[in-house]
Amino acid sequence: MPTPETVADVIVIGAGLSGLETALTLEENGLKVTVLEGRHRVGGRLYSLFDLPGQPEVGGNIVSRSFGRVIAASARYGVELVNVAPRYARFPDRQELFIGGEHIPAARWPDHPRNPFRSADKKLLPMEWGRAMLRRHRPFNDLENWHDAAHAKFDVPVHDFLRSKGATDGEIALGYETNMSYGTESAHDVSMLQLAFVDYWQSINREGSGPRFTGVFRGGNQTLPIAMAKRLRGDLLEDRRVTAIELVDDGVTVHAVDGSRHRARAVVCSVPFPVLRHVRIDPLPPAAQQRAILTLGAKPITQFHLIPKRPFWEADGLSPAFWSDGPSGSVLANRDGPEGGPVTTLTVWCSALNARFLDRFGRDEAARIVIADIERLRPAARGALELAAWHSWERDPYAGGTWAIFGPGQVELARPLAAPHGRLFFCGEHTAISARGMEAAFESAERVSLEVLDALSTKMR
Repeated sequence: MPTPETVADVIVIGAGLSGLETALTLEENGLKVTVLEGRHRVGGRLYSLFDLPGQPEVGGNIVSRSFGRVIAASARYGVELVNVAPRYARFPDRQELFIGGEHIPAARWPDHPRNPFRSADKKLLPMEWGRAMLRRHRPFNDLENWHDAAHAKFDVPVHDFLRSKGATDGEIALGYETNMSYGTESAHDVSMLQLAFVDYWQSINREGSGPRFTGVFRGGNQTLPIAMAKRLRGDLLEDRRVTAIELVDDGVTVHAVDGSRHRARAVVCSVPFPVLRHVRIDPLPPAAQQRAILTLGAKPITQFHLIPKRPFWEADGLSPAFWSDGPSGSVLANRDGPEGGPVTTLTVWCSALNARFLDRFGRDEAARIVIADIERLRPAARGALELAAWHSWERDPYAGGTWAIFGPGQVELARPLAAPHGRLFFCGEHTAISARGMEAAFESAERVSLEVLDALSTKMR
């Protein structure tokens, strides 16, 4: 049978925010673009559960005031951003604390025997300690040059940096490694250099002037990439998982698992490196870039979306949300409407080693473990929870995890990992320098679009 084939000026691999924005920008500049997406949906790590009440998010959650490119895209593509800050003001849903299976009221925590913190830090809840330590000891405030050699002495494990500031292993284990935001398994496998940059980026989002802004896209955050995909003039081909990228002097050929071949003058790859390492690239990228492709990590997160059949939190008199050191990790309550209405779903966030433990089981058995843990901690929840959705980002073959994690000694790869390799160009959150999350995706699309346009208008004529 003949092999299906397409021909374009540029092939974009991946229909997440960065891939779609790149494709649209290149089309606006007169190029013919083909987008290849392995999934049967667009959005990448923006993934809304449209069939559940409140459209809870599996991927990217909120837009903050410093997401300038994202806010501009909202207007450009006609997708309304809704400020849900009033919801949090009206229903704080502060997380209850469960340590070692015991509910510990916040007022009792400073003097509780399970509290490993010392001196004034004893007043800090476990989920507050890591952030407080970073605010106190952040080595620099730098958004665009954090990866420079001048800061290389901080490219060390977060664990070592915190120990150098007097933290004990017990404090680090509870205050950083439990439900941690950055790291794959522990504080040993993430660079302090990346974390310092991330904390500064997050502080800008937290400390801006004016009223609080916490934005979500009306109808679900995935509505943004859906609207972007509708603007494409060229082909958007779903179910086209890429297996190989062949580079020659006058063009590229991209092979997909269905046997199709796609030819172009250049190719832009937006897929995360844990996925790209399973794609054959011929010829191989330069050594530093290839090392980044083969080794750059991504945060493991597994989510369980539960529907409460009754408001069990009214029976035990606690907040519906809680934070624990057990399998159920961090549980957040989702409420309906910008102003906040009844709790529609609970999202269980399981991170790092906790996620990897649960990923060893199938969907139903993992959910059983999580629900049993919630019922053990909160007996009022017995029989009240029903699994509505489950997603492991690390086991997702098109993601390999959530946001990029630079391990100690890897930050020197931040620049070379995004450099063009002949006719192969790179974008995606992991290639951004001065932003995180959705904003990082748009930042990378902005850069790679200029690189491709410059290359096609000069060297590749």
